[in-house]
Amino acid sequence: MIHLLSHILTESDPPFPNSPTMRIKPFARMENGDVCNTSTVEIFNHFGTHMDAPKHFFDKGVSISEIPVDFFIFNNPLILDIPLDAGQLLTTEMILPFKDKIALCDLLCIRSGFAEKRKSDPDTYSNKGPGLSGSLCKYFMDEFDNIRCIGIDWISVTSYPNLEDGILAHKYLMGTFHNRYITVIEELNLENVYRKSLDKVIALPLFIKGIDSAPVTVIAFETDSEKIK
Repeated sequence: MIHLLSHILTESDPPFPNSPTMRIKPFARMENGDVCNTSTVEIFNHFGTHMDAPKHFFDKGVSISEIPVDFFIFNNPLILDIPLDAGQLLTTEMILPFKDKIALCDLLCIRSGFAEKRKSDPDTYSNKGPGLSGSLCKYFMDEFDNIRCIGIDWISVTSYPNLEDGILAHKYLMGTFHNRYITVIEELNLENVYRKSLDKVIALPLFIKGIDSAPVTVIAFETDSEKIK
């Protein structure tokens, strides 16, 4: 089975605080006598499911279109279920019980359950989301050369109530203090992959020259573990 792990974008989706969203404007419409239907789409590159490339927080880092295309194919994805509350930071101590599994993955996805608030409480989802602590991101960079990307099911690595620490977390992952980087997929939709294992994930961003990050379409190839037995 194949799952779409990106949210289908709408203009009403919640944004990160003080950030733009998306606008769709009709350009040609058959109902008005045009020969086809077309639209212009204006979208903030950190709106909805998107991938952060190093240039997002490291000006000397590569932009999204400079990352080799084979980077976006992940053959050893891992989903960890770690519930997080509003404003809570995921810490190294919370990750340690899973370190052996993490050492084998190339894509680490954190399912916090906070994604439920995307529809039920969008204000809390935007303004009081959880985050990754700066110390945890340093731990990832120092200890796990295997990780190429981290995916989360909430709005940003940066928890808005913990803005300064979130900026540090981004800087670590984007390679500011290391000679490598870990990309980030923010706002993954992981709700339909319970009790299954993922065989492969492909995460293809919109390749636009020079921009730091871009919307990404993420698809997962799912293996039913019960059938394997």
